[in-house]
Amino acid sequence: MNTILPSPVDGPSQFRSRALRLVLLEDDPDQAELMSAVLAEHFPNATVTLAACGAEIRALDLTRFDLGIFDLHVPDCTGLELLTEIRATLDFPVIMVTGERFGQAAADAIRLGAIDYVVKHGDYLNVVPIVIEKALAMMEMKAANQRLESELLERNAELERLNEQLRDMAAHDALTGLYNRRHFEELLNQLFSEAVRYQTDLTCMMLDLDRFKQVNDTHGHAVGDHVLQLTAEVLRAVLRQSDLPARYGGDEFVVLLPRTTPDEAASSARRLAKTFRERVCEQLPRASSVTLSIGLASLEQGQPPTGEALVRLADQALYLAKTGGRDRIMVVNPIEVSCGRS
Repeated sequence: MNTILPSPVDGPSQFRSRALRLVLLEDDPDQAELMSAVLAEHFPNATVTLAACGAEIRALDLTRFDLGIFDLHVPDCTGLELLTEIRATLDFPVIMVTGERFGQAAADAIRLGAIDYVVKHGDYLNVVPIVIEKALAMMEMKAANQRLESELLERNAELERLNEQLRDMAAHDALTGLYNRRHFEELLNQLFSEAVRYQTDLTCMMLDLDRFKQVNDTHGHAVGDHVLQLTAEVLRAVLRQSDLPARYGGDEFVVLLPRTTPDEAASSARRLAKTFRERVCEQLPRASSVTLSIGLASLEQGQPPTGEALVRLADQALYLAKTGGRDRIMVVNPIEVSCGRS
């Protein structure tokens, strides 16, 4: 294996001034010498590494080269076999050169990944540099397209991440992290329709913080915000994963409980009120006067025609809980209103 460093020659090609690294596989010394001379004249700054057999090519680190010119037939293998091995692990451009004039050899070479094909006939040596330039230009275009595609994928991924972040921000209350009222109302229609379709119960729970304004005015908005955040923490801790809590507005919260009867919802409401009192006393003793009033309404008992009507029923129950002395749970339907201490 020999390395030939040609002398500089001026030329118009965009590749002539480049320090190209070419590898030439040719077992005929005369052909190798002629090819090297042509390459030296056309690419004065190129380094051409000669190999006489497949073993010498396999010993090279082809990632250090820009392009290969392979003869189709060498002593220990065929150029196509070598091409197949290389293309299995490396996107390395190879131009196949052969004395065969049959089209099948060219077709096989291109099918196996050769970037081009040259037949040893006539003044083919003058054609080789042009084919090399074409191959190098194609590789540059391919690399540029891959970079653009990669950049596009990265930008699309970043755009999707930002859009997801915007969707999340649009759906959640910034202070508590719960769903906001707008997103709750979107999910309300969906869950209400599903409950009607599958004839399952759906209970709505409305919650209001008793004496919240008094604590907020006395101890400041920071304490008030802490109370609201603590309420959200209790909702997430006590409710099931299938339940849907949201901040409805101000100090009012709402929960949808799919496949839940009023009795089951009342049991959840009692756990909520108890856990809330305990955590307020532990974490915010200055706000220990704040309690929960809770109103409940269900689809099967109230038979409301829409999700909005179900929420209104729960809101009526909450109003009765507030006016009835606070810190209590009310269940309402068109026939009766039942009251229980929380």
